Amino acid sequence: MLNRRNFLIGTGGLAAAMTAGAGSAANDLQSARDTVTGLDLLRVPEGFRYHTLGWCNDLMADGRPTPGRHDGMAVVSASDNALVLVRNHEMVGDTGAIGPAEHSYDPAAIGGTTTLRINPTDGTLLDDRVSLSGTLTNCCGGPTPWGTWLSCEEDCVDPGLIVQGNTVKLQRKHGFVFEVPAEGFSDARPIKDMGQFCHEAVAVDPESGACYLTEDRYVAAGFYRFLPNRPEDLHAGGRLQMMRVAGREQMIRGVPDRDYDVVWVDIEDPQRGHANPFHQDRSGVISQGLLSGGTAFSRLEGCWFDGGKIYFSSTNGGDDGLGQIFVHDIENQTVRKLYETRDKSTMEHPDNLTVSPNGAVVICEDGDRMGQMLLGLTRSGKLKPIARNQVSLKGERNGFKGNFMDSEWCGACFSPDGKWLFANIQKPGITVAITGPWSDFLA
Repeated sequence: MLNRRNFLIGTGGLAAAMTAGAGSAANDLQSARDTVTGLDLLRVPEGFRYHTLGWCNDLMADGRPTPGRHDGMAVVSASDNALVLVRNHEMVGDTGAIGPAEHSYDPAAIGGTTTLRINPTDGTLLDDRVSLSGTLTNCCGGPTPWGTWLSCEEDCVDPGLIVQGNTVKLQRKHGFVFEVPAEGFSDARPIKDMGQFCHEAVAVDPESGACYLTEDRYVAAGFYRFLPNRPEDLHAGGRLQMMRVAGREQMIRGVPDRDYDVVWVDIEDPQRGHANPFHQDRSGVISQGLLSGGTAFSRLEGCWFDGGKIYFSSTNGGDDGLGQIFVHDIENQTVRKLYETRDKSTMEHPDNLTVSPNGAVVICEDGDRMGQMLLGLTRSGKLKPIARNQVSLKGERNGFKGNFMDSEWCGACFSPDGKWLFANIQKPGITVAITGPWSDFLA
């Protein structure tokens, strides 16, 4: 299980110097070959190397093919023998569960998670298996201090949804958070008090056990916290609340670089996924929060705890609609815009994020340009390129063909010792392990 030291790794936090327009992501990366396949898949800084593992359709140790659309991921357990990563799969559809029926939430839904055991010395794959099945659109989530993974369903839908004239064959409601253990299968029980909405990521405060959640909605999204009745037992219920920023109805446009005081408003019915159930509008929770005075953000995605603070991203917020990074100070109950993209050549549409052991925010880009970037925002406010996606295949691995350079990065996370940065390229579905002089590079 992750101990307190590992969970709080890099608790120095980020300096207030990180402001809008700080630094630029000059493309000074070098082409490098995957040390496993020999393919030229990424550009990385000088002195760094990488290898791939867990490709889509690779046969796993449990005899099942690796699902595609790799997304959120984190190390949930670490020992001298193995790192245990749980990886989301943002699979959408009603064609059947990826795992055994007895361990599946909804036998029609094709999303879920896989668990990977990694050699901590060389970063290679030891074995892998399905660990959560029968869920839908498992986009991101987050690790817990007690050594589990919280997997979030991004799509909030009920049985009977009609798409292009056809009734989707889902058997249960979706739009929930599920807990996945480091060993064995998840019990596939939705944590209903954490709400039915378009979930994205979760970050847990190890001091209080409070869970902070983001919502991926275009028009208006909420930033939430869940106060559990019993920390480490999220099924015991709790209270869902939405952030209210003093003096601000929205934090999408025209947001100055300053601290704002925040309070929290209760969501009376967190299981009401739709304000209008006849149209499945996915706005049941956000509408309650806004009516109670909660503040709107835009497309909240990545979320990570570090040093008493919660860092979270807005993919298309900001005056130019290119993205923002926020930080919530738990003790002081404030929120601040940490970074806003003004030039898409530096960063475009930040998505998943994590914090490095020396306090830099590592950001997964999900934009429109060819050659999606993995970026580091250092404590001094400098934006540095970590890796560029240049995946173009001609059937060399599992028959995949095509140019995948526009595929987003997802699931960035460090090993507890800071040696390995793991991340996913969503399409065709590749996990990469990158190593190098991180302390110097992200200083």
